[in-house]
Amino acid sequence: MVEITVFTGRDHELTLAIAALAKGNNLLVTGRAGIGKSAFLRELHARLSAERVCLWVPEGNVKAVTYELARQVHERMGLTIPESLVPMRYRMRARRTGQVRWEWIGRTLGRLPVRESIELVARSLAGKGALVFIESLEVPPSQAEFFALLLEQTQVGAAMDNTNRRVRIDRLLWRFRERIELKPLPAAQCRAIAEQWLACRPVRFESDRVREAFLRAVEQDSGGVPAAIRGMLEAAAAEPEVTRSTVRAFTHK
Repeated sequence: MVEITVFTGRDHELTLAIAALAKGNNLLVTGRAGIGKSAFLRELHARLSAERVCLWVPEGNVKAVTYELARQVHERMGLTIPESLVPMRYRMRARRTGQVRWEWIGRTLGRLPVRESIELVARSLAGKGALVFIESLEVPPSQAEFFALLLEQTQVGAAMDNTNRRVRIDRLLWRFRERIELKPLPAAQCRAIAEQWLACRPVRFESDRVREAFLRAVEQDSGGVPAAIRGMLEAAAAEPEVTRSTVRAFTHK
């Protein structure tokens, strides 16, 4: 099955984003819900990972997010860890080899107070030239505080709904010198996505005319939103046969 990739048709925006990040600026990607902000960031992450250390901050609570970022930092760069956090049974080996394995410290770090974990991650990132991608700025105050600390220590690319009015992230936004808003895809691109998907995962249509009517519905009713296109295609795939009378049911409301 072809995945509906929400950065499809975003070549111009990707070029702008890569240029902005190359200059060392923080980048904020905005747009309506379902427009493809997360997948756009993932595409940037994939393209730039071959050139530099790129880390990914998924959505989640602050403790889980901090732990996951700590793991990535340790695997890609090495955490700056005080010896007291290395379990006693591993300390001699760590001194001898100069290396600390994640399996030695992961459980200990998971028990640390969140603030200590945040500070440890931030110290480890300072001056290392890493690029951290934050999947969403739709976060509570404690997580906004963490992100503020990250922005002080390293370069960041992040996504945010353009309807976000949360006061708690206001103090973060001024740090993003570069912004890109993802607009709805044009009708022709919506149709191309649907045709590619149908070519790899055939759907039974009552007739060619019904298939064409469905594709027009995708063009017109998805609003250029990739999540809506995916929803319409998945609804069609769930039907034994798509008929003219049921095409309207796939219209994105």
